[in-house]
Amino acid sequence: MNLKNIIQENKKLIVSEIESCGLKLYEINFTKEFDSNVIQILVENMDSSKLNVEFDNLISANEKLSTLLDKIDSTDEKYLLEVSSAGAERKIKNEDTLKLSMGKYLYLKLKEPIDGLDDFNATLIDAIDNYTFSVNIKGRIKKIKLKWDQIEFIRFAIKF
Repeated sequence: MNLKNIIQENKKLIVSEIESCGLKLYEINFTKEFDSNVIQILVENMDSSKLNVEFDNLISANEKLSTLLDKIDSTDEKYLLEVSSAGAERKIKNEDTLKLSMGKYLYLKLKEPIDGLDDFNATLIDAIDNYTFSVNIKGRIKKIKLKWDQIEFIRFAIKF
């Protein structure tokens, strides 16, 4: 059995260790960097109102996951473990996450343009029935209502 399969089969244990650090799993990636296999575990805060992940929580999660992987890894594969924040501008992967993002500043790319806009930064101001975004277009605030299936891509954004 390879390392990727071992990780997938033990995902519940991995999630449990991450959650014990006040974090939740965002995604697991398997990459290769400089001839080394890398297991990249991206996390975010359990409390979605906090966008920044505390460094101490990342260290704790890394230590716990390293210990867990040492126990469950029955292969001779060498790898590097990387536990890090999913990032301030991480992709919003589902509607549940979007609904929890009320008042957050976001970047959206639409499948079809609306009012001449196909991508823009906006603040989510309502999530009942449709999603209502407040957009500043040349100094004027405009509200745009969208359904999830109209959005091609959406992520958190940083307002400067």
